[in-house]
Amino acid sequence: MYLWKAWHDCRARVVLYIVVALSIGVLCGLDIITWANYNTIWMAVPGLHRLVQSNDFRMDITFHALHWTVAGWSLTSAFISGVDFDWEVGGFGMTLVLLTGLILGSTGVGREYGADTMSFVLTRPCARRNFILTDWLVGLTAMVIILSGLVLPLLPFLAAVHAKGSGNVLAALPALWVMGAAIYGLSHFTTLVTGSASKGMILSVATFLTYFFLPTALHEWWHSDALLRAAEWTLAPFKYGAWPLSAFEWGATTFWLALAAGFLGASLAWIKFREV
Repeated sequence: MYLWKAWHDCRARVVLYIVVALSIGVLCGLDIITWANYNTIWMAVPGLHRLVQSNDFRMDITFHALHWTVAGWSLTSAFISGVDFDWEVGGFGMTLVLLTGLILGSTGVGREYGADTMSFVLTRPCARRNFILTDWLVGLTAMVIILSGLVLPLLPFLAAVHAKGSGNVLAALPALWVMGAAIYGLSHFTTLVTGSASKGMILSVATFLTYFFLPTALHEWWHSDALLRAAEWTLAPFKYGAWPLSAFEWGATTFWLALAAGFLGASLAWIKFREV
């Protein structure tokens, strides 16, 4: 029963995000066709083909698609070498992960606080953990569909320009999914603790901004690179040239997965011992 209610409460928002993801995917696909046609013209002109990234630009098309979906996040290049800012922060997938994770996580449990029904939910005869697990099931399923809606529309466009290895764009999804789960868990937990969707959202955004900017600030002000290197390591799956262009980042991917599991465990512990 609560599963249906959880889906009913968020379905309009989820459908809207799916439409947005599909629209971005189609726009990126159109950009890929333009980019491929541009390079085709240059390759056909004698003496100019050497200016293209490589002679096998059919594979470059796929790498170009990967850049638009996920690759490009780097603390070092984006905030220390300012000239690379526009190129380094280029993945639409990361932006979509942040928005969907923060909003879906805070509105899931936040709607119960907003409607003053949390006490009613906690006093039901069913186990309290079912309330958390159902929220996570609905939220993460919605996120998987939304992020897939960003990547899947690229495949027909890649096929239209005869790109090589077009299936590699699907390699962007696992890293996005696990990071999305971690951000969802952060937003869900902070909302559960603060008892307000808006407060949970603010605390989650503040946490993420601290994670994103503090390492660079320590590097610039006190020349400490330890935290910056650690943060860069966690962002390795989202850098330009990441898998499948290089080895799969098992360590960083496991970190985000473990972080998501930690937030889930923290939410289950909090709801178990919370007084009505």
